[in-house]
Amino acid sequence: MGTEVSKKENYTEKDVQAFKAKLEEETELLRRWFSEKTFEHKSSMTGIELEAWLVDNDMMPNPTGAKFIKELGNPQIVPEISKFNFEINSSPYELSSNVFSKLHEELKSIWKDCQGWTSEHEGDPVLMGTLATLRDNMLSLDNMSPQNRYFAINDQIIKMRGGKRPTIHFEGKDELDLEFESVLVECAATSLQVHLSVSQEDAKRYYNASLIASPLMVAISANSPYFFGRELWDESRIAVFEQAVAMDCFVGKRGNLIQRVTLGDDYVKDSLMELFEQNLDHYPILLPETKETKPSEMSHIKMHNGTIWRWNRPIIGENGDGTPHLRIEHRAPSAGPTIIDSVANTAFYLGLVDYLANLENPPEDSLEFIDIQDNFYKAAKKSFYCPVRWIDGKVWDMQQLLVDELYPQVKNALIQRGIDNGDIIKYMDEVIYPRLKKGVNGARWQKAFVHMHGKKFQQLMESYLENQRKDIPVHLWSL
Repeated sequence: MGTEVSKKENYTEKDVQAFKAKLEEETELLRRWFSEKTFEHKSSMTGIELEAWLVDNDMMPNPTGAKFIKELGNPQIVPEISKFNFEINSSPYELSSNVFSKLHEELKSIWKDCQGWTSEHEGDPVLMGTLATLRDNMLSLDNMSPQNRYFAINDQIIKMRGGKRPTIHFEGKDELDLEFESVLVECAATSLQVHLSVSQEDAKRYYNASLIASPLMVAISANSPYFFGRELWDESRIAVFEQAVAMDCFVGKRGNLIQRVTLGDDYVKDSLMELFEQNLDHYPILLPETKETKPSEMSHIKMHNGTIWRWNRPIIGENGDGTPHLRIEHRAPSAGPTIIDSVANTAFYLGLVDYLANLENPPEDSLEFIDIQDNFYKAAKKSFYCPVRWIDGKVWDMQQLLVDELYPQVKNALIQRGIDNGDIIKYMDEVIYPRLKKGVNGARWQKAFVHMHGKKFQQLMESYLENQRKDIPVHLWSL
């Protein structure tokens, strides 16, 4: 998704037309792949991307990302849009047996290396959706990562907005209304992204299940209540990211404007091809850089798709033998608060979509898409403490729905998947269930700290880091 480009600005209309020609050629081949059922699926695979921050000893964002990534020299640690962010890419794992323990051990090992480097350079890596100590004056282009890709995206978006800079405006307990120099403000929205490979036959059901699951995943993982010192939504990251790169792309089925960052316009009706058709027809090209590659490599489709930030993104990937496969990238959860919480969130998502996608009656037939959208923003605002409409037609309290109705189903789905009992006990019974019962996620812990101690964000970060270093789940954190 983060393919580099050759220049930072000044793409021309000729560049756009050349790219579009390649995009149309690849899309025609992709239609044929879907029609001929070309996609291979031998076993379900999963993996994650986990975004993080670098802070100094004063708990302020530390723009040392380029040096950090270069000196660590780990290909699984890659840049993000700002110099004080980075991303960890896990290995792919077969979704069976002790997959979550394996994922946990890999992430702990990488995180330990990150901690080693930062401690030598007087700082720390941090998993937090929106960094509590971030301030607007830090979001200058000086702190943009040096990769051309990020400058080009910024240049193109500002151009397409007629020179209008990003404005972030939303309300919680406090109100935020600020204009920013660039789309760098997007860096304030770090996430956990879960990948799941799916068969062509099951892809529609799993994609729609991921849409329905999105509000629930926002609720259990919310970790962004403070933005520039204001107390806003439990998951302010949702509003920040959507507004940071806001572009009206097309008019949806209900007359609403569909943006570049979006939950979508509707359920998938027949196949994921619908989303790639939508990409071609409705989303302006942001990075019009042509590649001398075969259409079967899907280089231009991948480049274009990587600049459309659906909360659930369809992915065309390659198997080891070069055959294509389909994946879903679920982008709704926040980063953190710990590695173990992130692994548990991954397990919950995978069990939840297994449950929903395998119901005898497709749940998308029982829940209007507009209700998912409503659930999604309610969850972003209040996480566990909001009413949501469910597939049974009832309006539930979010926490009650998760504890009483869904937790047993998710756990059973993981058992049916063949996940080891030890992993289910560790990540579901010992992490997810008590978190749901207590109604404590990263956002609620941060709010409790501020309500107890006041808006002392350096002190909050010091306490947060002390708990995070122990890799104990957030429901066990002290204040």
